[in-house]
Amino acid sequence: MTGRPSTDDPEADDQLVTMLRMIGDRDSTAAELDSATLARHLGWTATRTAAALDAAKRRLLIWGIRVGGIPAPCFEDIELTVQGRRLLATTD
Repeated sequence: MTGRPSTDDPEADDQLVTMLRMIGDRDSTAAELDSATLARHLGWTATRTAAALDAAKRRLLIWGIRVGGIPAPCFEDIELTVQGRRLLATTD
């Protein structure tokens, strides 16, 4: 994978990179990150956050423990995968 994320929606790509950067920033701290906390930090709705996390998880860009919650999917202990770090490295 090189350059920008590969979807047909540039705005969604920008939002994905924004979310991955936030997750990466939190990875460097000892604080655990969950869906609700991520949504608050990004200023996004729970629905928007759930959709973005689902897309990132399907692309193997994040790892997280799926937990109950609405809207689904909700995750705890969210962190970047190697693929997520590589994607961020190519967008900087």
